[in-house]
Amino acid sequence: MDHGKKRHSVVAEVVGDLFKGDFQAGQRLRVEFLAQRYGVSVTPIREALVELSGLGLVELKPNRGAVVRPFGPRQVLDICHLRRVLECEATRNACGRIAPFELAALEDELQKLIDAPRSRQWSAETKRLDSTLHELIAERCGNERLAYEIRRYSVLYRSLRDARHRRRTARANYSQMEENSEHLRVVRALAAGDAERASDAMAEHIAKAATALQHDLFAQKEIEADLAEIFLGSSRSTVAAVAK
Repeated sequence: MDHGKKRHSVVAEVVGDLFKGDFQAGQRLRVEFLAQRYGVSVTPIREALVELSGLGLVELKPNRGAVVRPFGPRQVLDICHLRRVLECEATRNACGRIAPFELAALEDELQKLIDAPRSRQWSAETKRLDSTLHELIAERCGNERLAYEIRRYSVLYRSLRDARHRRRTARANYSQMEENSEHLRVVRALAAGDAERASDAMAEHIAKAATALQHDLFAQKEIEADLAEIFLGSSRSTVAAVAK
């Protein structure tokens, strides 16, 4: 595995372990420990920690190294908000840049999954098509910087998605998992050449994903506590602004 791939692999593994609960907020991530855990040298570990810092998942502190930052329902909303900003614009720009035969093939595969019985294999195929569609839109958006940012954050999106699918698969509970239908609306709007409808369908898909991720990955009391903190934070900001 080349150097860059090792770094990306480490980033993906750390993010996956973070979402599984293997690392806790405030925990120090020692370079030597991670190198042994993931079977790589310290160089890609150090580079991965810098990348994770840029994604907001760890904080690099003087004399302490990398420390895991808090991650909860509010952070999921923040990630999904950023995703909506980036991917709705990419979807709008990609309209007319994707060949009809590519969209037709995606539509056919998505419809088959919508009609198929839900199972572990259904979950795996759903994740594969999710990656295929979002990668295709980023690739064809006609903006290299926009595509770069989408790819940079994709490790977060996919790790969240994978964590949700793992939990649903463990319980054999695939209800309320409607990504394929949501993706199909995006694909059909792109095929019709309707950029705004495609962007709106993508926005709806990401908004539903944000709600589903919160409820699948966190306890209700965690969600309520975060919402209360957001409300109190907004109230404090309003009071401070009035006081000025």
